[in-house]
Amino acid sequence: MKILHFAVENFARVPEAFVRAERQLGHESLLMTLYPTRHAFDDGAVCLNMPFVGGGFPAHLKSLLQGRSAEELSNRRRTGLAGVPVWEPGNGFKQKLFDLRDRIWESQIRKRLKSIDIDSYDLIYLDGGAGFLRSGKIVSELKAAGKKIGVTYCGSDLRTRGIIPSVDALADARFTVEFDHALLYPKAQFLFFPFRMPPVNCPAPTPGGRIRIGHAPTNRAVKGTDDILSELEAMKQDYPIDIILIENLPHAEALELKASCQLFIDNIGELGYGINSLESLAMGIPTAVQLLPDFEAVLGDHAFIPIEKGGIARALIPYIESTKKRKALGEKARAWVSEKHDAVKIVQEMLRRF
Repeated sequence: MKILHFAVENFARVPEAFVRAERQLGHESLLMTLYPTRHAFDDGAVCLNMPFVGGGFPAHLKSLLQGRSAEELSNRRRTGLAGVPVWEPGNGFKQKLFDLRDRIWESQIRKRLKSIDIDSYDLIYLDGGAGFLRSGKIVSELKAAGKKIGVTYCGSDLRTRGIIPSVDALADARFTVEFDHALLYPKAQFLFFPFRMPPVNCPAPTPGGRIRIGHAPTNRAVKGTDDILSELEAMKQDYPIDIILIENLPHAEALELKASCQLFIDNIGELGYGINSLESLAMGIPTAVQLLPDFEAVLGDHAFIPIEKGGIARALIPYIESTKKRKALGEKARAWVSEKHDAVKIVQEMLRRF
């Protein structure tokens, strides 16, 4: 089978993980992105480098049009009581801007699709629920030509932007790797995040028996970073800990620093864990995160240290004080990630839907 994954960017490496797993299964799979991620992953993607997306002026214009800034993102779930969030341009001016962008993009996108012989592809995944154009025009044509269409909601887009009706309506199947997305949009099947296991890492002891506790925020508001750091600073009065803040670093450097930790904190909030946790768990590092009861029930016998605001010290102290406890949970953590987040198993489950 020939499979194309189209994504705005390969930000959390989910599209790339799908592609790698599909290739392992013998499929011909390709990743295409609108623009390169700021992390500069070596993902082999066909990058369109389209204008009017990403940071800088486009981001500023987007914030003006939305009437809010990115800082308003929170670590709380969006309620699904009002139904699935749906993207709408809001007014005629915004619609004209999107129409203009579509006109600017269309010929270039069609040229690149022709260059990869899009007619020979069997399945098109739209990662993040974004079509090649906001109008959904190209996706509609591919659907009419007999292509299967899959939509995968991988990040915050469904939560903050909503589905794009012109694109989502064309899907033969919908998936999400975010548990709260499945609550917002029951048509989306929840899947564990596809993850490629790194080599085994055994957190090394530190001089004087000090315990290095890592935290790696991409967005401090979403991760609850200020509260986490405040509680850790208070713990330093009584326990031999070092706070390792991993922030604004190239991915390889961030991983190296993370591997030097004996404990790791992902976030506090309502959204659960992400790739930050998977990386540390896979390194055999006991990892703390807040999990709401419904998500924890789905996870079953997981390998996390559950935490909540105001209770971080209480949760971590047993692992700060005991090398044996850290070692045992670290071994369980690596085994749990390998079992639950195996990308090949996840891709096989997805392909059964088509």
